[in-house]
Amino acid sequence: MYYLKNKYFNRWTKKQGITDKTLFDAIEEFEKGLFEANLGNHLYKKRIALAGKGKSSGARTILFYQQGRKLIFCHGFEKNRQSNLSSSELNFLHQLSDGYQALSEDLILEGIQQKKFSRILKSEE
Repeated sequence: MYYLKNKYFNRWTKKQGITDKTLFDAIEEFEKGLFEANLGNHLYKKRIALAGKGKSSGARTILFYQQGRKLIFCHGFEKNRQSNLSSSELNFLHQLSDGYQALSEDLILEGIQQKKFSRILKSEE
């Protein structure tokens, strides 16, 4: 199982001060069925806490999930800046999901080497 964040999401998390530990906590919750919405086409909305704000004033993330294969965080936004996804953003994410579904293990490893994806580590090292 691969736990990843795409390049865009990785930059966003650095700006927000979101750690891999926070993301891994969200992954553990997600795998227990705790998420806000199933957006279809393997996409899910999951709230995460921002430093000093908690979940209610935190951020929303969009993740791609194929059970037993890969989970990829692909988009995030602060709740106080944007209430929800626009229809064009959702359409783009559905197209992105189509591409993620086709990723083989070799393509994932190549994407990690090319810095298109970053692994999410359970503990920050």
